[in-house]
Amino acid sequence: MLLFLRTTVLLLALATTSFALTEIRSISTRPGVTMDFLAMTPENAGQHDALILFPGGNGAGPFKMTKSGVVSGWNFLVRSADDFVENGLSVFTVDPPSDHPTGMGTGFRESPEHAEDITSLVNYLEQQGYERIFLVGNSRGTLSATFLGTRIKDSHIKGVILTSALEHENFMRWLPLDQLQLPVLMIHHRNDACRVSSFEEARITQSALSATTLVAFTEVNGGAYPRSAPCDNLSAHGFFGMEEKVVHVIADWVGGHKIPERIGDE
Repeated sequence: MLLFLRTTVLLLALATTSFALTEIRSISTRPGVTMDFLAMTPENAGQHDALILFPGGNGAGPFKMTKSGVVSGWNFLVRSADDFVENGLSVFTVDPPSDHPTGMGTGFRESPEHAEDITSLVNYLEQQGYERIFLVGNSRGTLSATFLGTRIKDSHIKGVILTSALEHENFMRWLPLDQLQLPVLMIHHRNDACRVSSFEEARITQSALSATTLVAFTEVNGGAYPRSAPCDNLSAHGFFGMEEKVVHVIADWVGGHKIPERIGDE
């Protein structure tokens, strides 16, 4: 049985007339281990579709919330949380578990312990009434989303979404891609200049996944002038200036709608 440990409840106003309920929650996962996550849900949308978000880097401290309820974070997924909610999606951004306070390395993202932690979160969301759950990774977080998609066998998990996936040669090919049978959405910027996340490598991963499952791929073009290094968040790697359009593609795919092969400048 899951133990609900702590909840901080605040209301965060959105750009529209709706509001999102914003909570920092904590659940027990493995013996002696807890995991925090940020929950943001549309106020009146009902609990049907949930996205579990895995930001990049080492995953440590992906979000901050002030006493007044303002949420901040540099990662694309955290920056776009409001946009997801405005599209009627509930989002749950995970923090590293309590036994990995300094972050999650590649080894942990591909471990049974990581799968056990997220299985606990999936079970918790099911108890909250969520019927369809999607695993969403950005940058290094795509390792988590992909691995967990092969490992967790739960009928409520309906798909895997990979944004700015790490390169195939040195990262993705070591995962059991042939065991991933969930539908996959890949979104990648054509001009992603991160040394471990090239567009060409993303296409190789798409091809590898297509051998066993259905893969949709959207190429992103354009956006704002970079304000960070190529592998950091305010660049093409983080869809800087294209956040809302990328979120719209994700929301359409989750909703079962047709998505474009390309968005942005041609």
